[in-house]
Amino acid sequence: MPADNKVIKYQVQPADLERCFKFSVEYHLYVGGANYNRTTGQYRGLGGIFDNFLIGKLVEIGAASIIEKYTSKRTLLDFEIHGPTDEPDIIKVEEDGVERTPNLYVEIKNAPLADRWIGLSKEQFDTILKNKLVKGDPAKAFIVGASLVSQNDQLDEDLLGVYLKTKWDSEILGDFCEIEDLQVVLHHVVNIKELKEKGVKFKKETSYMYETEVLRPASDRKSRQIIEAMSKGKKDIYQPLNLKNNILPIIMRDNYPKPKEFGKFKYEGDLIVFLKENEKSKREYIYCETDVKIENDVLGVFELEKGKIYECFFKTIGRSPVLKRDNIWIAQRNLDNVLSQSKEKGIKEIAEKI
Repeated sequence: MPADNKVIKYQVQPADLERCFKFSVEYHLYVGGANYNRTTGQYRGLGGIFDNFLIGKLVEIGAASIIEKYTSKRTLLDFEIHGPTDEPDIIKVEEDGVERTPNLYVEIKNAPLADRWIGLSKEQFDTILKNKLVKGDPAKAFIVGASLVSQNDQLDEDLLGVYLKTKWDSEILGDFCEIEDLQVVLHHVVNIKELKEKGVKFKKETSYMYETEVLRPASDRKSRQIIEAMSKGKKDIYQPLNLKNNILPIIMRDNYPKPKEFGKFKYEGDLIVFLKENEKSKREYIYCETDVKIENDVLGVFELEKGKIYECFFKTIGRSPVLKRDNIWIAQRNLDNVLSQSKEKGIKEIAEKI
């Protein structure tokens, strides 16, 4: 499928932020003394609730509003105050003035483009399949990924600061952006049937959270060092590797195992791979003698330019990258190659069938 570059967005309205703020306050008051972080056990105050809910709820409003652009139906979100639930984010649909149960299960996720992986844990997948809307048919469930984006990158987009700025005329809040600067941008629509068929399984305790942008242009300084070493034949510093069958070797930057889930990285073109190794680390670099294309079934395609040097980032992410759950994921950078339809077609399908 061609690159899905169309921008589909929703302009955030003052009433949206007011609604999310009200929900956060009511949730804080509802939870009361039980308001503790489930991971750390520390007390979570109203500010923590804001951080947890303001963006997520605003993204839900934006994504639901985008769906409504393609239909005359209205989508009703879950803004009731209650404990954890397995229900979808769109709980009702209003059609021809009558409210009814949705025909699809729609999970709306705050998923910035910086997220490496898109998908579900096995527990989440199984729970969705058991839902009364799905009844075991994964084709009836969708993940909609969107994120909050500011059009003014010179000002802070923290939502609590933005909200307070609308209520309090003070110079101290001048560095926060305006509501008019904020948009919810749709990034992907994934049917979980397709996720199951085309996603990659990562097993708990034996799999890891890995980086996906594994090839990046080296800094000018590093490029100069490598070019100088090449010209002077300093193979003891930057060791050229013997390559076989046009396969790029995976050399980890940390002490974790190679990602068995990735498979091979096959390349077309002429390149030299260098290894710089010492007691503390290993670094892998690529010099492109021609334009080079590197393909991987999980991460997709990397286009490298002739004469440039690239640094390899085969590494894990986070302080504790060992996965605690079974997961099925698609690399966000590879969604266009994996999914059978664009995000616009996906959102139109939801609008039609919900």
